[in-house]
This record gives sequence, C-alpha cells and structure tokens, in this order.
Amino acid sequence: MIKQELNFPEKFYKEEVRNDYKISSEMKKIWSVELDLFNQLDKICKKHNITYYADGGTLLGAVRHHGFIPWDDDMDFMMYRDDFEKLCSVASEFKEPYFLQTEETDPGSLRCHAQLRNSNTTGILKFEEDKKYPFNQGIFIDIFPLDNVPEDRDERLKFVNNLKELKQKAREYYDFNHGFAEKPRITGFHTLWQRINFPNKKRGYERLFKVYGEKNPYYKEYKEKVTKYKDSTGYVMDIAVGTVNDVFESSDISNPNYVSFEMVKMPIPENYDNILKIYYGNWHKFVTGSSVHGECLFNVDKSYKNYL
Repeated sequence: MIKQELNFPEKFYKEEVRNDYKISSEMKKIWSVELDLFNQLDKICKKHNITYYADGGTLLGAVRHHGFIPWDDDMDFMMYRDDFEKLCSVASEFKEPYFLQTEETDPGSLRCHAQLRNSNTTGILKFEEDKKYPFNQGIFIDIFPLDNVPEDRDERLKFVNNLKELKQKAREYYDFNHGFAEKPRITGFHTLWQRINFPNKKRGYERLFKVYGEKNPYYKEYKEKVTKYKDSTGYVMDIAVGTVNDVFESSDISNPNYVSFEMVKMPIPENYDNILKIYYGNWHKFVTGSSVHGECLFNVDKSYKNYL
C-alpha cells in the first residue's frame, strides 16, 4: 500500500457488509486513496478561500450514509466556475504524488473538468485502457465546474449539446493527430508507441501537443463558449458530464455545511435535498447499483506508468 498523508486505522481496510452489500478490502484501499486526495483538495481550497461542495454520489453518500455509498468507487465535487479557475491557478501547489489534472497541466486528458490524482497509483478507465494514453492516469477524484445555462429547456438543450459535440470533436482531433485513433494517421505509429518507455513517450507526446494541441480549434471553441451565460441566469449545471436535466437553481448550491464522511468532514450545499431530488428522485430509497467506474483498472500499489 502506498504512503498517504491521511492516516487510516487498520480496521478501515477490513472487508465488511453495509446495507447488504459486501465491500472488499481492495475497495477499501481505493477509498482510502480517494479520501487522501480529498484531504489535499480540502487543504488547498481552505488556504485559498475556494468554495466547493460534494456532488452526485458523494453528496448522496454524505447525507444518507455518512460515507461512501457501499457500491460506489469514486468521489465527485463541484464548484462555481470562478472558484474552479482559482483552483486551476494554484495547481502547482499540489505536490508529488498529488497532481491536479486539467487540459492545461496535462495536455490530451481532455476531460473539460479537473481530476486530482495520485501519481503512484493506477485508475485507468476501461474504455481508455487500450489507447495507452500517456497522460496521468492515477486514482482520482473528480472536480466539476458549474456554469450558467439557459432557463428555457430547449435553449439549454441546444447549448449543452453543442458543447458536448465540441468536446467529442476535440478528443477525436487529438486522437487523430497523435496516432490514437482507431485507424492511426501514421501507419504503424500506435504499435511503435506502445514499445516506447514512459518518459520518452511523455516527452514525445508533449512535442506532438506543441504541433497540434495548441491549434485544436474544438477545445478552444469549447473554452470560449462554456461561459457564454456567465452570471446572466439563475441556473447552473456541470456541462462536462452532466445531462440537460441535471440543472440546478444557483441559490440551491450555496452555504456549505461540513458533515461527516467516513473519517473526514466534507462540505455539502445547504439545500442538498433539492439537488438530490433532481439527481435521484426519491433519494431516501436504497437502490443497489453498479460502481460508477466499475470497468476501471485500479491498482493502489503500482503507478499507471507500469501499464502504458
């Protein structure tokens, strides 16, 4: 098990059953890495007066379980765009092995949100495993920026779909120009790429980014358009991965209150009930589901670099 700044008692790692669901000791180790990442995020946010909140399943877990939903394997947080940009501006304050990943700090990751990662671990999404992307793929927690969107649903649908299309095109543009497409632009490039060791692969990728990445018209357009309605509506959503129905009144995401979550305290919005109803309907009802990243390659003992 890797070293972590946050200390965990041995009993935390023991297999247990919660709500009739068995949680393995391996999943407990993944949870511990994510809680340690949360601890780093919380410290930096408090230092710079950055307001943030638990989001999605993490919010539900905080309110209903006072910890992880038993079948969950990730942590999600949200913050308004201004706070998100402030966090990105102090990315260098996260020291090894902690790494705040954005398109600016790790070209080619193209999430359009941030992920705080532990570089000494592995958390590779299944659909990206065969690509051998050289960007950081340590275990992570998600940090989503909240942006204003139109109140009218039809306008919002048009706006959000356009941005999601730009995000997809930006990914295709990178893959095509960097040899990660299904049919690589350069014959044999992908096979050769997999034979290169990680340090050389990373340097080569960064050189390719200088040629193609800075000219990516789709990512540039996404960045320009995503704040089109900034401060002009009372409705916000996470555009990066949210659906058009996951829209909230900005007044509901305010006044953070710290509540217990496993062995830490984390902030939730004052009007969490309204948010959880939008996400889950009757959120009090237990519905056992699959883990969000159940198709993810996890390893708490080895760096993702061993798999590239």
